[in-house]
Amino acid sequence: MDFNHKNTEEFELFLKYSEEIGQDDSMVQAAGGNTSIKIGNNMWVKASGKWLINSKCEEIMVPVSIDRIKECLQKDNCNDRDIINCVNLDLLSNDLRPSVEAPMHAILDFKYVFHTHDINVNILAVQKNSKSKFEIILNGLNWKFIPYIKPGIDLCHQLIKLKSKEDNIFILENHGLIICGQDLNQVRKLNDEVRKRLNQLEARTFFSNDKKPHEKIDLEGTGYKFCKERFINSLAFNQQLIQRLSQGALLPDFLVFLGPNLKVISPTDKNLLSTLNKLSKGPLPFNSCIILVNKGVIIRNDALKGTLEIIRYACNLISLIPDHADLKYLNESEASALLDWESEHYRQSQNKSKL
Repeated sequence: MDFNHKNTEEFELFLKYSEEIGQDDSMVQAAGGNTSIKIGNNMWVKASGKWLINSKCEEIMVPVSIDRIKECLQKDNCNDRDIINCVNLDLLSNDLRPSVEAPMHAILDFKYVFHTHDINVNILAVQKNSKSKFEIILNGLNWKFIPYIKPGIDLCHQLIKLKSKEDNIFILENHGLIICGQDLNQVRKLNDEVRKRLNQLEARTFFSNDKKPHEKIDLEGTGYKFCKERFINSLAFNQQLIQRLSQGALLPDFLVFLGPNLKVISPTDKNLLSTLNKLSKGPLPFNSCIILVNKGVIIRNDALKGTLEIIRYACNLISLIPDHADLKYLNESEASALLDWESEHYRQSQNKSKL
């Protein structure tokens, strides 16, 4: 890290707020979300696959050249490798890659950019025709609604087209929230204001979390184990939530950590154990979690680090969405673009460890 800036108060405060956001799983889950600070022509942005919760205890920020990223984006064939090559090697003290969202951070002309997967935002952002609701809730603020588009360079180009100079809030459909500012306190206040407004929506309650997994089913040798969290296991006892989560992926990180959808299996299937054994040998993230109806949620032994955090967030999110809401899932093309993306494969590789 650039030692001329590492020990400055503004950098330490930036890391502290990044860590604070990472500690709040209603804003950031596992390796999701990213933050940045611009100092001169360098931008320090969270590394791909790293967790914001570790902002203070690990070296997770990567220095990139803002000018070089903007030059790359002028090319018709700009790709992720071009962005990786914008890393300032003179300042880099490790071999980490910048977040795939580094281009988005670079083109937003604010000192600080904070991108989260805030649950208060995504309760609406995964619903069809959500823009009109955000227009009412965020009235009076400088914001833009960005229809879903693949994260990274594609999202960056979309922002360039739609943003104005004054916009410092961006709602990303089926994705999350971006808050920008020249002052860290301004960013904090703006983030709190958006969350406060969204939190005042119609009353919502979490579903029951008092169910224990039915561990009398012996999963030894299947490659799976029962989840120990009662809240997550409650999913297996709620047919409406099962239906919603098994229809497809609502957010990119659901897809990257859990696969295109959650598989639902009847525990009375006479071939249950052999079926599970076969499913556990497929490539991740497919079949990371499986719902055994009225028994519990089981998770692959080799599931990516962060799988528990993502399935917990999925349960929280889906339980807070009103029953009458019409959900907008990522379509087959959008899902394939993420599953086949080398940059997401890299992020997965950074989280290959047992639960």
